[in-house]
Amino acid sequence: MEQEPIEDLIVIHPNTLRKFMRHGKDYANLLALYSFYLYHAKQQKTNQPLATDEFTRKGMNWAIDRVKKTKKILKEMKLIEVVQYKKYYYVHLFFIHTKKKIAKILGNSTETEASAPKTKTTKARLNPSIPTTRPVLKQWLDYCDKNRISYGKSNIKYWEKKIENRVTVEQQYAIYSAINKGWKDFYMLPLKDSKYHKLLGKSLMMEKDYDTLFDISYQNKKYIYSFKNIKISTLAPPTELFNRYGYTKTQVKTAPIVSQVKEKILGMVNRF
Repeated sequence: MEQEPIEDLIVIHPNTLRKFMRHGKDYANLLALYSFYLYHAKQQKTNQPLATDEFTRKGMNWAIDRVKKTKKILKEMKLIEVVQYKKYYYVHLFFIHTKKKIAKILGNSTETEASAPKTKTTKARLNPSIPTTRPVLKQWLDYCDKNRISYGKSNIKYWEKKIENRVTVEQQYAIYSAINKGWKDFYMLPLKDSKYHKLLGKSLMMEKDYDTLFDISYQNKKYIYSFKNIKISTLAPPTELFNRYGYTKTQVKTAPIVSQVKEKILGMVNRF
């Protein structure tokens, strides 16, 4: 049986309270029993506390029928499920981590992949060529919530570490592939096998100088390239674009000269 660590702070989301209110006279019972389970989850430091009906009856000072009826409604609302392990019955709480708590853990990030500013929340992100990882990860956490995949703060740190130093398009590919396949975790290629990471810090010389690549993302069937001085979108894939027009600052003497660039890259380049 897998048990996930939880945070000391437990918050009942307003959406959950609204669901309780729809049950009319059962509202108080639902709120009381759910709070009881949350309290013991905190005490036992797990999202799957041991809380049998008899234990709950004594703790709540309720009749056993009242416990079972209220517990049944919580199960029908998909807020809890009962898990048997050997001779004991545990109450699994699906939504211990609220959206507010997740946002706090993730640094209150709600930006899209293309517009998110670069953060400096870790030592690695002090390098401006390292893109922010949080917006893509938020989509993964939303998927986990929707599919009742349990996770804790340790899981979030593990996932953040996996996508750290990766361009957004690589994060998107790994996470979206896992979501489409219904996995409980996503797989990232080893850094040495990444075809995008080696492009970070490089520049392009086309009709002008696009200085120092920070990140690459993918939206609306176009690649979005974030440079130090500008953002552009194009149909041209990264390897093709940088093989033709790319250079590093140490190679500035051998960079393509603007007047020599006669071909236009695939698709229209849009400036942000």
